[in-house]
Amino acid sequence: MPADPNTASAPRDPAGADDAAPAHDGWTEPASRLPLRWGAYRPRLAIGLAMLVIGTACVLGTTTYSLTLLLIGSLLQPAGWAVLPSTIGRRVAVPLPVLGFTWLMLGGSGFAWCYAVVLAAWLLVRLRPLPSFAVLLLPAAWSALLPLFVHDYEHGWITIATSTAVIVGSAWLAKWIAIRLDSWQSVRTLRKEPRRFD
Repeated sequence: MPADPNTASAPRDPAGADDAAPAHDGWTEPASRLPLRWGAYRPRLAIGLAMLVIGTACVLGTTTYSLTLLLIGSLLQPAGWAVLPSTIGRRVAVPLPVLGFTWLMLGGSGFAWCYAVVLAAWLLVRLRPLPSFAVLLLPAAWSALLPLFVHDYEHGWITIATSTAVIVGSAWLAKWIAIRLDSWQSVRTLRKEPRRFD
């Protein structure tokens, strides 16, 4: 006997409704979801990061007899920020301030706090959430300890190597915080979502 079309359909099984709902995707880099005017995300990230590293290394490797390195680094580093995939405002805001603080790093261990500025710029361009900026305390704390055992300018390589390791580790920690924060917010949103049976 055909079903009466005027009869209301029975409610669906809640479990079946949940199964039919689209699964929440895993965490992805916020910058990877931006619409890019040119190039692709991964090549731009790799090229931009390489330019930043090489440009900063050229600046920090400058001596009285190698001023050409300072020029090369001062051109490469801002170009690297411009290539990184991010919003235009953030890419325009960071290059000149970061370059100025990179020049200050040539002063030795007393200016190791400048590495925190580079890290802050990276977090800004990579669209990290505000709580992840707490990692800036790590290079700041390291810069306070460093002058206690690095006294001579000849030992500047120690400042460069250790401070670089600190900001790289801090950048990865900031990413972990971003992932955890996003996961927590997603779970919180799911708990607030009412169950629908229609």
